[in-house]
Amino acid sequence: MLQDEIKEFRETLHEALKDPEKFSQFLKEIIERQKEMIEIIGLLEAYNEATYLNYVLLKKRDVVKALIYVDGKVKSILDVVNNVINGLFEYKKAEDKIKKNIENTLRDYKEYLEDANEVLHGYYIESKYVNEVISDKLRDSFSAEVIDEEFFYESVFNFVNEVEEEKEERIKEILTSLPFAMSRKRFYDYLQKALKREYANYEIFLASLINIEENFYGKLVDGYGEIFPSIAQKIERLQALDVKSFSEEEAGVYFDESSDLLKVIHLLKELIFSLLRLINRLLIVFSREEDIEKLIKKEPFINKYVEFYGKLLNNDVKNSREIEKNVKKCDSVISNWYFELYRYNSLLSEMESEESKLIEVVDESIIERVEILAEYENLLNDASEIVIEADRFGEDPVDDLVIKTEIKNVIDFIENLSKKMTNEYRKVRLKRLMGIVPLPVEFEKEFLYYVRNALELNNSYNRKLSYMHTIKKKMDLYRELKKQKDFYEGLMKNSKDVI
Repeated sequence: MLQDEIKEFRETLHEALKDPEKFSQFLKEIIERQKEMIEIIGLLEAYNEATYLNYVLLKKRDVVKALIYVDGKVKSILDVVNNVINGLFEYKKAEDKIKKNIENTLRDYKEYLEDANEVLHGYYIESKYVNEVISDKLRDSFSAEVIDEEFFYESVFNFVNEVEEEKEERIKEILTSLPFAMSRKRFYDYLQKALKREYANYEIFLASLINIEENFYGKLVDGYGEIFPSIAQKIERLQALDVKSFSEEEAGVYFDESSDLLKVIHLLKELIFSLLRLINRLLIVFSREEDIEKLIKKEPFINKYVEFYGKLLNNDVKNSREIEKNVKKCDSVISNWYFELYRYNSLLSEMESEESKLIEVVDESIIERVEILAEYENLLNDASEIVIEADRFGEDPVDDLVIKTEIKNVIDFIENLSKKMTNEYRKVRLKRLMGIVPLPVEFEKEFLYYVRNALELNNSYNRKLSYMHTIKKKMDLYRELKKQKDFYEGLMKNSKDVI
């Protein structure tokens, strides 16, 4: 595609370094090329996402059923966004005032959908607790193949010690699969030891505390109960049930209901995320000052895909295989452009060693271009804000007294809320936190003792057996996922070596 261009730029770089003016111009050209590539990717992904959203996702029966929980605002956003993508070429030729209004409207929608996504996460946390509490009741009647206990404990020991760098992660996988087996005092001691460490700055420390609070109590999320209120009402109804008095049949019915609710939340998150992806790419298109025709000259496939999308709108595509074929072709073209973008990023990274020359040539026009490029990349990555690595600023670690005070506040927060909960809900929430906070150093030594104690303490044989089967499946799944991850990372490494 652009390999000759890259070769020319690489050859020009060394010459340009000798002349500040040439170097400045060289830098601007590189940034402009990157910006144009992101605009091409954004345009193709906008049509591809609209195809997936309207002709794949919204055609699924379960998604259609989940729409009863969606509020009028989201339905309105869906209609408007579809109207924009369907008439994109005409809107791009409209007056600047109209284009600016569309862009501002899309930004408002983006903000609302990001809030909705956060609220759905809060609903997911609370629904997950309901599901876990009810499934725990079903363990009383669990029946399955007997597991040799000593062999089981040996397999847990081998699992956590298999890969040293993954030891803490693997221990957490087991901890969150066990029944909670700590007194309040011991858990708070565990939490204090887990959180007492050196933090690069206050923002990182604060983010870790917020993560603990929101995962302990999903109802803290702004907008909880206001966005998609019928989901919040259903969660409240399920959490008010007296699970301890359930018969096996009742537990099964409510377990299915809570599982269905989790599925609905997952589908709505998928819908919201797809809408956000589409809006982010439309924002890239509307941020572009020039028309779309120049991009089509660079990538003729844009025209072909727009024609295909027009056929979809006119109901001229009846075969799902044709949709799949065009989506895959578009994915392939997009991948090629991402590859070229990566090559340009690599070219820029070669310039990092010339930091003194970069400082010399960077002016307002370059800074402005970089800011636009950063926003484009941010939209392409579906991030809500630009994240800057804090440790680059060399901030001092957080004062120990601040850490102690804030940890005490978090413990007080957990304790105050725990007093209002049933024992079942308190335990599943505290257990979730054990999978989030760092593992206290000394706990590693008593881990196996904790596993035995958690399984033996106040558990019938059926319950103990069910937990052992759960943990066995968790270990198998963890290994399989790691194997897949290593495979794909190997592919990525090999592709980079080729560049």
